[in-house]
Amino acid sequence: NVLVVAAIANNRNLHSPMYYFVCCLAVSDLLVSVSNVLETAVLLLLEAGALAAQAAVVQQLDNVMNVLICGSMVSSLCFLGAIAVDRYVSIFYALRYHSIVTLPRAGRSIAAIWA
Repeated sequence: NVLVVAAIANNRNLHSPMYYFVCCLAVSDLLVSVSNVLETAVLLLLEAGALAAQAAVVQQLDNVMNVLICGSMVSSLCFLGAIAVDRYVSIFYALRYHSIVTLPRAGRSIAAIWA
């Protein structure tokens, strides 16, 4: 996922709406992975006694991690849907694709999904 984001960011040929959707999918997948690793690490540290925290703090931290994981999963699914719609338009409306899927429209779609 990091390589996908780096490739899209560095290669000017990949600066099109389709690749922006792919890049956002990679970022949301990265968020899922990182938040899962962080949650697992915190739980292991708490069980080992290496991290001392009050129950209320642990509960709040768990809630934050769960929201981050769920939000990232939902955004991943939404970006998969956006990629599917983009590919549908590119196949069935090939001649009008560039007038239908423009950078401003893709930007608004990306902003709406992240919001």
